[in-house]
Amino acid sequence: MSEGLKYDPANMPKIDLSNFQPNYSNMLAQQISESERQASRAMEAVQRERERKEAAEEAYRQETIRSLNAIEQNTANLYTLVDLISKSNEQQDELISIIAEVLTIAKAKSQGEAKSVYTKVMGRITQTIKDAETLAKIAGYATTVWQLAQPIIDKLPL
Repeated sequence: MSEGLKYDPANMPKIDLSNFQPNYSNMLAQQISESERQASRAMEAVQRERERKEAAEEAYRQETIRSLNAIEQNTANLYTLVDLISKSNEQQDELISIIAEVLTIAKAKSQGEAKSVYTKVMGRITQTIKDAETLAKIAGYATTVWQLAQPIIDKLPL
């Protein structure tokens, strides 16, 4: 030791070492609590992901069902149209013209144009076709095309 400093244990301050001992029970409780919080957050994240996937799968199923129904309806409409054209000798050309005009709904450049074409076609159908069954079938076909084109039409400018 240096000359000016002398070690005198009697003059040394007393330090309570009990305050420096770790409290293992508190540390363990804190670690367990933190682990539980992390596990809970992880489980919540897993649950949210599961719910998101289930919702996406349900939306996919619903869209698939809608598409299959549309395909079924289109197939039925095609059969109906072919049957109508083959049976309506006196109105074959007129029916073909109306069917072609109905399809122009899908190529409209605006919502207004699509609505105008649909209204015009429906008017032409009711004025031209006198047979109630044929009228109902062609009007049903026009309405189906309108409904199928609706998601596209809704995205067009007004």
